[in-house]
Amino acid sequence: MMADVRRPCAWLLLLLGALIFTFSGLLASRALGDHSERHGARSHKSHRAHGGRPAVPRAVESIVGGAGASIARFPFQVALYNPRAGSPSVGFFCGGVIIDATHVATAAHCIATGSHGRTGALEEIEVLAGSSTLTPTDPGSVRDAVAGASFDPNYEPSTSDFDVGLLTLARPLWAGATPPSVNGIDTIAPLPVDAALAASYSDPQAEQTVLATVSGWGDLNPAPTSGPSYPAGLQSAQVPLVTEGLCAENYAAIEQTITPRMICAGNSRRRTDSCYGDSGGPLVVDSDSPADPPQDYVLVGLVDFGNGCAQPGYPGVYTRIGNPEVAGFLNSGSAHRARLAGRQSRKKRRRHR
Repeated sequence: MMADVRRPCAWLLLLLGALIFTFSGLLASRALGDHSERHGARSHKSHRAHGGRPAVPRAVESIVGGAGASIARFPFQVALYNPRAGSPSVGFFCGGVIIDATHVATAAHCIATGSHGRTGALEEIEVLAGSSTLTPTDPGSVRDAVAGASFDPNYEPSTSDFDVGLLTLARPLWAGATPPSVNGIDTIAPLPVDAALAASYSDPQAEQTVLATVSGWGDLNPAPTSGPSYPAGLQSAQVPLVTEGLCAENYAAIEQTITPRMICAGNSRRRTDSCYGDSGGPLVVDSDSPADPPQDYVLVGLVDFGNGCAQPGYPGVYTRIGNPEVAGFLNSGSAHRARLAGRQSRKKRRRHR
């Protein structure tokens, strides 16, 4: 009789123990989370078409708390898109910055596959320059194919360190040796990499307020608290630079290291930030006092990641142009001799902002 009672009790105890173990594992997994989800990289998420085939990238996520902007104010801003999607608005997945007639800086995660040292298929990347809108594109805008792509060999996807890439265009964006100017009139113009000038804004003191401007076509709504809203027109917003120490303290809460290749910008009170889809786009500071944009913009960062978008206590994180390793990669001859992507490399790109 006692044996008959103990056998069902033991079975129940084993079942209860298994349930507790499973539930504990789920809680631990949710608390730790996948790193790419926790640190909220800011390119577009990929979609899957019916039948298991990769769908073309879609513009799914822009600047939170910003306003519409003219490309003449940001003539160095470009959109990266997959031409196989049929149009820039459907294929859009990241931003970029024109640094000379044939080169565009962007985030490594916008062009890298899951394997180190590989870029995505070049025929799946084109650049739209000179247009405020993705649909319809402005008269005089340029769609340029990509002849080569590379990213910093030290790029680490798990931490987003060294998150910088370079595209070599098939055709120059302008003719002649003299480039167009960032003058508020020209719609296509370069913003050269100046590491020394960018470094002067790299770590503002707590008593200073240095306002930077970020631009792009990403998600307009805070994330993860709101549903996405995707604009056709270019957006921009001002965000204050954040000290390196404060940013590191903020992100320590989710075990994200802020490295010397990163710079932070955002405000814990105002819900203003870059967001998904803005990855690779520019963070600029106006060097004039008083400010007189856009003639004296200095490129200080490229949109990288964040803990969600416009979440209190978590500024946006950008690749730091003032870091000599980042600037050295963008300015080096070896970077400009970009590695050609293999046609076999067709894995989906890692999506940050």
